[in-house]
This record gives sequence, C-alpha cells and structure tokens, in this order.
Amino acid sequence: MHHVKNGIDSSVQELIRKYSLANAIKFDGKANAKAVIGKLLAERPELRSRARDIITQVNKTVKEINRISITDQISELEKIAPELLETTKERRSKELPPLKEAKIGEVTTRLPPEPSGYPHIGHAYAGYINWYYARQYEGRLILRFEDTNPRNVNQEYYEAFKEGYQWMGIDWDEELNVSDDIPYFYDHAEKLLDRGEVYFCSCSADVISENRRTGAACEHRQTSNEENQKIWNEILEGQHTEGEIVCRLRIDMTHSNAVMRDPNIFRIIDFPHPIQGAKYRLWPTYDFANALEDHRNGISHVLRSNEFASRGELQAYIRNLFSYAQPIIQEWSRFAIEGSPVSKRKIRPLIESEVISGWDDIRLTTLLALRRRGILPEAIREMTREVGLSVAQPILDWSLLLGINRRLVDPLASRYYCVTQPKQVELINTKPFTAKIPYHPDFKDRGSRKIPVEKRVFIDGMDAKQLRKGDIFRLKHAFNLQVEKKTKDTLQCSYAGDELDKAKLKIQWVTPDSIPLRLFIPDVLFIKGEVNQKSLQIIEGLGECALQDVKSETIIQLERKGFGFVEKNGEKVNINMTE
Repeated sequence: MHHVKNGIDSSVQELIRKYSLANAIKFDGKANAKAVIGKLLAERPELRSRARDIITQVNKTVKEINRISITDQISELEKIAPELLETTKERRSKELPPLKEAKIGEVTTRLPPEPSGYPHIGHAYAGYINWYYARQYEGRLILRFEDTNPRNVNQEYYEAFKEGYQWMGIDWDEELNVSDDIPYFYDHAEKLLDRGEVYFCSCSADVISENRRTGAACEHRQTSNEENQKIWNEILEGQHTEGEIVCRLRIDMTHSNAVMRDPNIFRIIDFPHPIQGAKYRLWPTYDFANALEDHRNGISHVLRSNEFASRGELQAYIRNLFSYAQPIIQEWSRFAIEGSPVSKRKIRPLIESEVISGWDDIRLTTLLALRRRGILPEAIREMTREVGLSVAQPILDWSLLLGINRRLVDPLASRYYCVTQPKQVELINTKPFTAKIPYHPDFKDRGSRKIPVEKRVFIDGMDAKQLRKGDIFRLKHAFNLQVEKKTKDTLQCSYAGDELDKAKLKIQWVTPDSIPLRLFIPDVLFIKGEVNQKSLQIIEGLGECALQDVKSETIIQLERKGFGFVEKNGEKVNINMTE
C-alpha cells in the first residue's frame, strides 16, 4: 500500500529521491531539479497531468539532498537503489584523486586571490580544486585576499572574486585579508632582525638583479645588526622613500635556486590601500606573507599550479626559520586555452586599443565573459575534473569546455526559430494554419507556442540558396511547400502536402511580425601570436516573437544555429552565441 503525502504517493516520492540522489552524485553533490523532473516524467509519462505537484516535490527533495555531503548521498543510494549508483561509476571515475596525507576533518585549504583584476578560468580551476578537497574531507576552506601590494589591488576586485566564486558554487568558511595581519609580519621581521637574518639594501633594482644573476654579494650584506635595527625604525617612523631601500633575507647569494639569493621580504610602497588606507607604508612581499599566513591560518594542504614551484623552497625556508610545520604541497601544471589570454598584461592593451570591449568580452576566459557566453559553472567544474592534477603543460582548445557545456545545456535550453540573411517566401494556395511548436522536443511538459502562418514567412538566406524551382521543402512543424518561382528577393511557393519524406529540406522560419536579433559569434583572439581580426562576428537576423518573452540572461538554443545567452537592451535582443 502506498502512502500519500502532499498529493504524491510514496512510490513516486521514492523515485524522486532516487533520481535526485543519482543526479547529485554525478554533479559534485548538487542535484539539478530540472534534470530530475525530466528523468521522472520520461519514465512515468502519466505523471505529466500532475506536473505542478511533481515539480513542487522535486524542488523540495533536491533542496534536502543538496544539503547533505556527497559521502552521505552515495551511502543512501547504495541502500535504496544500488543499480542507479552503478550508472554513476563512469562519471565518478573522473573525480579528482585522493588527497595526499589527508584525514577526515583535518584538511584546511585556501582560495588566495590577489584582488588586482577580474577572476578568470584559471582562478575557477584552482578554486574548485581547493573547494572540492575541503568538502570531500569535511574540512575548512578559507578565502584569503593576498592584498599586500596596495598599487595592484582595488576594492571592486575583492567583490568580483567573491561573486565569481559564488557563481561557481564555491562557498567558504572564513574570509580574511592578508593586509589585516601587517603587525603579525612586523613581529616576525623584528625577530629576524634580532637574529641577524635580514639586512637593508639600497642598491638599485638593476644592480640587485645583476648580483643575483652572478651570485655576487653587495656591501650592505655586511651591515651590522644595530644599523639594520636603526633603519627599520626609521622606515616605520616615515623616513626613507619608496624605491630607496628594501629589506632582504640573508640566505645564500650562490644558491642554485635564484629565488633563494637573498630575496626581498619587505619594501616601501607609498600608496593608499583600499582597506588599510595610509596606515602602513612598509609592506611584506608575497613569499614572506604567504609562508607565514599559511601557518597562521592552519593550512594543511597548499593546492596550486606549479608556476609557484620555484617559490616553494623559499616559503618552506621562511617557515623553518620559525620552526613552523610545513603544509602538504600538491601542484598541477598551469593550463591555458589556446588563443585566449588570461593575463592582465595581455588583456589591458586589447581593451585600450578597443580590440575587445572590456573584461566581460565574450572572447575572454574571465568568469564575467564565460557567464555572458552561456558557459555553465558546472561545465568548468567538470572540465577541471577531466583535466585533473596533470603535471604536463596542458594547452587546451575551446572544444573540451564547449563540448561539456553543450551536453549540460542541451536538456535545459528551450528551442526557438531564427533566420539570418532573411529571404521572403510568398505562400500560394495555402490555407491559414497555426503551427504548434514545442519549446523542447524531449520535454513536452514545458509547453509550446502557437504561430499563425498566413500569406508570408521568412526563411534563412542560406537555405534559400539551396532551393531551385520545383524543389519541395518543409516549414518545420507546419507543412510542405514547392518552389514555383525564385527571384533575387523572393520565393513564391505553393502548398505541397504534409508527407515528411517528400521534403528536400526541413526549414526553420519566422513570420512577418518577427523581431530583430543580433547574434554575436566569438572566436579565439590570437592565432599564432597575432590578433585575430575576425574574432567576433556580428550577424543581424530575425527571431520568432516568443523571444520577446525570454528573460535576459537566459540560455536558449536557436535551432540549427547553436546555444546562446540572451541579453536584452530595451527592445533589442542580443544573443551571445556559445559556440
């Protein structure tokens, strides 16, 4: 006997829970309600008549399941539907490998962005890995802004990173600014001064660089402790100017790793900080601050790209100076998407020269741009698992990310008609007809729209080029037409029945009251190191009237054109094509 709850009997509730668990396990513990509804109604089509109750129950169940850990999700599905768990094995085999020397409840990782620009796909990649392991081992994740260079950081970028991580589905347990810990770094520097481990150097940057290259020590290396203490106090009192002097760690000027050749650990920067204002003028360098902050925050595992590999030895050395424990280091090769720059150094000139419109230009891999292009955060997460912690230098092209995104978007995106280079079709001997067109061929419960066909329609210019007098083609979801006459601007066509196998082409179409569209089609910005002058095509077209009701920032599919992200600007409808 099945019990009824909220109008849904227990057997259906069990199905909803099973499918919700299976979907959650496939997607990092986060089920998608629409996917669950689609699966349920495909198996039990008789439930479509009760769609409203079903949707309510699915949303409730998904919310409950998304609150529990993926470990508990797997455990529950193993008990109630082990056969569904089997179907997730292929997907789960692409999960990231176990974390070295990790114990449940004892893992702390960090998101350490410098708020000096907008987050890009590399930040999302690293952010997801740190989030993934913190959650897998029921540990902690710290969002820590590396903001000890006031000339680089800006308040808007703090917010941009938080918004970017949130869009990615990355949550954190604690938020910190490294700039809040300047007294902590001063305290450690003074301990090193007392021990004679540091000295102040007033050589020019060029001389310091050359000495590091040759392994030569400068005269300041022999400065007495008393003199170094005096200079430290003078700087804190406001004496000495930016660029005049730096504080260096005395290690070994002939060390095989050039990073270890008496590195700078403090420098004067006379520039207001967005959070600290003018409170400090002596700022720690990245390596000094990072090494000590990892200890202060209790970071158990440092998960990062190997661009920092040469810095690892220095950071370990700094921690050893204070007998601090070393975190476990896990590195992967920094990846790039071919033809698409991520560095601010390359992007800023493109903006200044108006090659691109800004940091959210859909040709970029900033998170702002990827979102406007219709890339789902789930696609970036899956791509991260696909590439994994590879130590090879992966140069990816867009196809991997776009392929994953296409698969994820396909069941979610409603379909619409659009034509470019529109060609008018005059209808001869046809009766008025109303086409009923579903929004998605696989999900009839999403409904359909009705479009009246009368005396004229427009078809795509590329389709019109293929048609000759006597050809029979089909207006999709309507009827067949035969070409009677073709001129430069118009096709005259007569009714040619409804048999599907007679049509040479099955064609999308729009009516005379259609709305103007602009399609923005991106390509790579660089080809063989040169700017691709054809990296963005803008194509005018006509879209069916139902597009007026689509909300801005919705991902749709324009049939036979591709997936796109709708951006409305007044009555104009712009669509950023995903691929």
